[in-house]
Amino acid sequence: MGLRIASLFVMVALVTACNTAQGIKKDVAIGAEKTGEALHKGGEVVGSALNKTGEVVGDALKKSGEAVQKVVD
Repeated sequence: MGLRIASLFVMVALVTACNTAQGIKKDVAIGAEKTGEALHKGGEVVGSALNKTGEVVGDALKKSGEAVQKVVD
């Protein structure tokens, strides 16, 4: 009787361990997907900010060039 209970306990433990491992794999996959999405969105935000910064710098340089040209003329 004790051997049956012990083997039943071992089987339950193995099934639980397998389900836990599958759950961990699924959680890791979900975490990786969410991390990828966050990185993608972050990249878009940084890219947009860099574009705007480039436009501002470009406009400032253009105005500086125009001012210098007026002085030269």
